[in-house]
Amino acid sequence: MRTILFFDDWAVMTREGMNRRWFTAEPWPGLAPWRDTGMVISSMASVIRDKATGRWRMWAIGFTSMDKGDEGAGMYAYESADSFDWKPLPQNPLVDQRATAKTSHMVFSGEFSACGPVVFLDEEESDPSRRYKLVYTDLSKNPVDASYGTCRVATSPDGIHWTIDRQAVWRRQHTDTSFSIAYNPYTRKYQWTGRPILGDRRVSLDQTADWRTFERPLVILHPDPMDPPGLEFYGMPHFFYEGYFLGFLWRMWGAPNDLKGSTRFLGPVDSELVYSINGINWNRTNRRSILPDRGLGKEGYRSEYLHGLVADDDGWLRVYTASRIGEHIDRAKAAPGENIAFNTMLRFRRDGFCALETHSDTGTILMRGLLAHKGPILLNAVIGRFGSIRAELRKLDNTPIGGFELDKCIPVTGDGHFLPLRWNHDGGVLETVDGLRGKPFRLYLQLEQARLHAVRVDADLVYGFVPETNLAGDYLPGKCL
Repeated sequence: MRTILFFDDWAVMTREGMNRRWFTAEPWPGLAPWRDTGMVISSMASVIRDKATGRWRMWAIGFTSMDKGDEGAGMYAYESADSFDWKPLPQNPLVDQRATAKTSHMVFSGEFSACGPVVFLDEEESDPSRRYKLVYTDLSKNPVDASYGTCRVATSPDGIHWTIDRQAVWRRQHTDTSFSIAYNPYTRKYQWTGRPILGDRRVSLDQTADWRTFERPLVILHPDPMDPPGLEFYGMPHFFYEGYFLGFLWRMWGAPNDLKGSTRFLGPVDSELVYSINGINWNRTNRRSILPDRGLGKEGYRSEYLHGLVADDDGWLRVYTASRIGEHIDRAKAAPGENIAFNTMLRFRRDGFCALETHSDTGTILMRGLLAHKGPILLNAVIGRFGSIRAELRKLDNTPIGGFELDKCIPVTGDGHFLPLRWNHDGGVLETVDGLRGKPFRLYLQLEQARLHAVRVDADLVYGFVPETNLAGDYLPGKCL
């Protein structure tokens, strides 16, 4: 099914009496922040749910040493039955050279991993020994050439036992931040976000189709005229979700008194939601943090790095963060042994980043043409006690299609992620667009005291002037001719 979210109005022809609302993540009720006290500083990197067992795995980053002028990054492994109660995954024998009896759950630090390994489960990989991948920067004494550091790839069959792929060098100069990998079905390439060069706090994209040849990094997000001086993009974990790419843009609000270097180290960090329809070109949203306002001095967090996004079976999008008391480098101000960094979990409802909502009582939405395939039309909506949603299917000339008129629609009520549209018809009920297969239609919605998060339908968007199959699609391989 195609999911249409309302980050923008591209799929909307007209809307009246409807406002776009953006939402922040909410703390998971009753869940206390968590920390591995054996780590110098907590930094959650990735969370993956095993589809076969239902168990959850987490990999988090902690410093190992700073003897090469940068943070030595060790990756620790954890497991949970519910993603609330995390336990270290101790290894016996130890699997990493820097692991100790107290940190036997450290599973990777490379020769000297300087920054950012984030575990990626590669569903496209046919070689079982390479199912898990990570990209990282290596400051060991064995660089590929004379540059400062080498950017490498490591692979694993299980996320625990890692092998450095010496044939895969994606850059020949150290860079920093967290490197978030995704597979792009539109370009048929793997991609990961990072920085263009060391210390350049903008977001870049590296790509490969085969893990042997690597493209030059592209700058995909750069501060624009609406951003103030001193705002820098610290990193951006990104995820493929329902046909879109979503990013958590880490914004560092550089302190104006921090002028001793080419970049700033003083200031807090928050996260802004950004999105892309193809993974290459990115759009900003409402320029606000998607983190909840915890109240300055209450939770104490001034830097929060959103790392993970996982959909659970109960309709929640679980968002995992590394949350730190104080600003970017305030760890030096903490008392010896004081915990100032925690892992936390927030949540959105499914598709719950934004919605179109009635401004007052009643509103309407007329959507762009769709080329029908089959199945129902489903709404992710929240409807007030005295509200409803009704729908009409129209031809491209904006006249009703017989059987799908507004007055025949059975009003949709309640709160649900997959609320079906249905029409009374000849003593029965129409519940699918099967009878319109291969024909274009427009979806007209009349909302009363309602909030619409998403529309799902097995159909392609129609472009151009003639509703031919080759003018339908949305940047999908094999769809657009």
